[in-house]
This record gives sequence, C-alpha cells and structure tokens, in this order.
Amino acid sequence: MTLTPRERQLATIRRQPVDRVSLDVIGIEIVPQIAEHLGIAPEAVYDRLGIDGRIVAAPYTGAPPVAGVDAWAAGGWEDYGTAHHYPLGSASVADVERHPWPDPADHDYAAAAAAATVLGRTHAVRGPYWMPLFCRVCSLTGMENALVAMLAQPAVFEAALEAVFARTLEYCERLLDACGDAMPILCLGDDFATQRGLLMAPEQWRQYLKPRFARLFEAGKRRGKLVWFHSCGDITAILPDLIDIGVDVWETVQLHTLPFTPEALKREFGARVTFFGGVNTQRLPFISPEEVRAEVCACIQALGRGGGYICGPDHHIKPDVPVANAIALFEAAKACAAG
Repeated sequence: MTLTPRERQLATIRRQPVDRVSLDVIGIEIVPQIAEHLGIAPEAVYDRLGIDGRIVAAPYTGAPPVAGVDAWAAGGWEDYGTAHHYPLGSASVADVERHPWPDPADHDYAAAAAAATVLGRTHAVRGPYWMPLFCRVCSLTGMENALVAMLAQPAVFEAALEAVFARTLEYCERLLDACGDAMPILCLGDDFATQRGLLMAPEQWRQYLKPRFARLFEAGKRRGKLVWFHSCGDITAILPDLIDIGVDVWETVQLHTLPFTPEALKREFGARVTFFGGVNTQRLPFISPEEVRAEVCACIQALGRGGGYICGPDHHIKPDVPVANAIALFEAAKACAAG
C-alpha cells in the first residue's frame, strides 16, 4: 500500500499499519543549500525529503511590537525582544492586571484556515505549535524572576500564568474552529526542562502547569483532535502526567538526555504515547553520513516496533549541518524498517 503523508502520520499516531516510517522535522535551516544540492526549488525540499507533517498558525494582525521591547509589552504575541526588557520583571498582581495583554481576536484565522485547507489535502497539519505558557511568563518577567516568584510570590506568578493561559486557550479554540478537519492535530509546546531534568519540582509543575495544559488539550480532544506536545530535554518525571491529560505525541525525544535507553523508553511509555525525534542533532555537524544512517536505523529499530514512532531530528537542523548529513537522515529513515 502507498499512503499519503497525512494518512501515514495519522495512522502512525493511531498505531495502524503504514507503508513506511513517518517522517517529520521541527525546522530545517539549510533549505536553500539542500535545494541547490538536489537541483530543486526550495519549496519542494520538504516533499522531496518525505516529511509528512506541516505546521499552520494564525498570523498576528495587531499593533506591531515596540522596537527593543518584548512584543507582549506592546500587545503582540511574538516571543522575545532584542533588549532583554521584561515588562513584568518586578510586577505586582495589580501590574499584571494592568498589562496591555494581546487580544486573541487580532489574528488572521481565515489565512490559517486557507493554508490548512490546501496543505491538509495531502499532509498532516498541526498547529499552532509555539504558544507556550511557562516560556511566555519567562519572556515577560525573566526566567530567574519567574522561578523565584513561583516560590516567593506565587500570587504574582499565577496571575501572569493565568493571563497567558486564558488568551492562549481562546487563540487555540479560534484556530481549531477556523481550520476544522483540515487541522487534525492540536500541536503546542513549552520548555520547562534542561538536559538534566525539570527547571522546577514536579509538584510545582503539577500545581501550576498541569491543570492549564489539561484544559488546552481538552479543547483539542473536544473537537476530535490528536494532541502533539513539544518539550525539550528530560521531562520524564512528568511525562506520565502529560500522557494522562491527553498527549498523543511527545516532541522532542532527545534520547541522549534521558535516564532511559531507547528500548526502556519504548517499554515504559510506548504503548501510551507516540515518540517524535530521537536523532541527535547535536552530533549531526560532526559525524559522517554513514554514521547518520546507522543512528537513524537504530532509532527506528528501538522506537518503531509496533508503530508509535515518527522519525526525525530531535531539534532544528542548524546551519552547521552538512547537506549530505541532512539528506542521509531522511533517506535512511525511508529505507529502514522497524523490527
């Protein structure tokens, strides 16, 4: 059988039979170089590499951010400014309430729906992707201030978190409703871990973040969507919690950061969540194409048994990655079968 990219990825997540391993990527920062090497147009690179998914979000249409200031200070949704200005760095609850928060209505949901409709005919569309909770608070307060406030000023931290959450929820609901069946996957992300573990105690994550993620994921589940969640580093302390509240796909599986072998990770969690990633992007600039192929096949053999594995790099393919290695990653994945 030959499946469309959409069919292949959705079947993989649902552990249904597929024609080959599903492929995806967070981002490729050497698309022009790959296109030149292959003799194709840049817009054809993702299809040529066999990438099954596409990301769609609703572009912001409100007031532009103030130069040098975090865009949220100006009412926008973009993440980070250029001058490390934190408008809520020493805020009170009243300051949080007075902050000029963005209006979720100020996005072009019709444009997102149009893009999802076109892409969704062939590919598995997910979105909006990077609409984090904890990282948004950090971009407004500074990470150190956020972590201190979580312990010393919990009312301030929670006020900021709730303000971010409420607007993120409305944005997601509007996006899902606009895109309908063309977007089968609600994809969100937030980073709250290092490669050595969580930035906070699991109990704090469960107190502040878990109930809010549960409500976001439920917005997708209520509309019949699969839930895909990005979080870097070692989050295994709270991975069961994420699964319990509805995560179907965990991105990104950075195997080299985890206290599990790939085989043990599959045994522990593989029946309940689909893994995406696995191929170590920190090594990609420094190894040969043959070593890339061997790592890809090892990931597929360990994580792909019985389905539930989307193969790809565990983070962006950065500008220092040789073109031959990037191509080898995806070509090897299409050729290697799960055991």
